[in-house]
Amino acid sequence: MAARPLHLFEAGVVTEQRFIGLQEAPAALGPLLADRLGAEKRVRIPFNPRERWLSAAREACRGLSDGVLATLREGATPVVLGGECTIAAGALSGALTAEPELSLLYFDAHGDFNTLATTPSHYISGMVLAHLCGRSVAPLLFPGARKISDDRVALVGARSLDSGEITNLDRSRVLRIAFDRDHPEAPGLVAWTRRRSVWVHLDVDVIDPGEFPAVAFAAVDGPSMKGLGSVLGQVFTVADVRGISICGYDARADRAGSLAAPLADLLANAIGRVPVRA
Repeated sequence: MAARPLHLFEAGVVTEQRFIGLQEAPAALGPLLADRLGAEKRVRIPFNPRERWLSAAREACRGLSDGVLATLREGATPVVLGGECTIAAGALSGALTAEPELSLLYFDAHGDFNTLATTPSHYISGMVLAHLCGRSVAPLLFPGARKISDDRVALVGARSLDSGEITNLDRSRVLRIAFDRDHPEAPGLVAWTRRRSVWVHLDVDVIDPGEFPAVAFAAVDGPSMKGLGSVLGQVFTVADVRGISICGYDARADRAGSLAAPLADLLANAIGRVPVRA
């Protein structure tokens, strides 16, 4: 990944007004990541919800899909900064159009594997991984979005699951990999990713909230930031990472910005794109 040009997409996509802090993540993290990753191009994905949050998310994800596709066809690496996990629907759709055999590493404290039949909240982001795996009767976001075979998906770190999600996951071929306080090395992850072409999706709520509380849905007993950095670094060493999406950072819950720089440093070190400074 370090040898390819890098394009940073800033996509503050959310589907409900109460998650406005997630929408502000690109403004807080974008300049830091652009600097640390040495991004050759920065692309802002328009998101103008007014009163039409879901419609605006659909349009933004469609634009994101087109942008990711163009970046991969140029031989560059897309890094997508959100927003909710909803961005995965746009980013992965574009990536799969370019590389149909891509695998997905999905780091999240939650399963995001509800369907319309099981969701207790109807929160779109809580259904997005199930949607990507084809568990839907209608487009969750935009028609024509690409799906991924669930045997090419690994869900890493999910420890806060609804009962319906557990049933849905048990009936799927998604590989679940423990990554928490008791399993800080994510056993089996490196072996699964070795020599694969992968898209890495990271919801930062996978980190223990005692160390990273600026998230919408905190889940206790997660790994440390150092542990996450170590595991990501191993993934980037053994796999061909074709793109990465980062989401879940609530900028309004980190007014002083004390978590933004450590998060940007963690990602840059894991990716291996830390620029040399005089």
